[in-house]
Amino acid sequence: MNVVMSMLTAAVYAVFLRNLLFSGGLGATEMIRAAQRNSEIMLTSILISAFSTVTAVISRAVTVYIFAHRDVAVSWLHWRYSLFTLPRTWLTAIYGLILLGLYLAVNIAIALLPLKHKRLLHKRMGMSVLNSLVMAVPLLAYLQGSDMARAVGMGLGAGIAFYIVTMLINSGMYILQDNKAIPPMFTGVPATLVYTGLLALAFTGFTGEILFQ
Repeated sequence: MNVVMSMLTAAVYAVFLRNLLFSGGLGATEMIRAAQRNSEIMLTSILISAFSTVTAVISRAVTVYIFAHRDVAVSWLHWRYSLFTLPRTWLTAIYGLILLGLYLAVNIAIALLPLKHKRLLHKRMGMSVLNSLVMAVPLLAYLQGSDMARAVGMGLGAGIAFYIVTMLINSGMYILQDNKAIPPMFTGVPATLVYTGLLALAFTGFTGEILFQ
């Protein structure tokens, strides 16, 4: 029960209390791009959630192993600025390599297995997986000292947050297109960006932060 609650808490944090897309602009480009194509929203969200979760779990295990053997590693490598002097810099690189390796492994598996829609999967995986949102999840889990359950919850929450935000933007795009009161120079991307900014302000309300003083 404690494990499930930890996962749910981390997922809620990633979706509402600190929405990863609106609070830091993570995956914003892919979010707007997917919002323009209804058929890609669900698949992109699933890919982001799956890769965020698996990468966070593997990165958590690697981090625990590294810090358990830090004395041996430092004495063997003799780095002036060791992995543990600059943990964020080096761990970001390690997590990025883990994500890249996972991405390549899944691409090879898709190519070898008799799956349908291989071309679509390959096309969507590139932008869905190799973006700032997926790459940030394991690092955020590390910075918050998350255990394995919370790392899983944050990974799942990233995909859920992406789906919710993208659906909201997708719905808003159709409403903005039909709004004749918008001046011609603000139609399209400018109106979408203003709408997205207002959504970000709304989600910021969950954090309790003071934006203007």
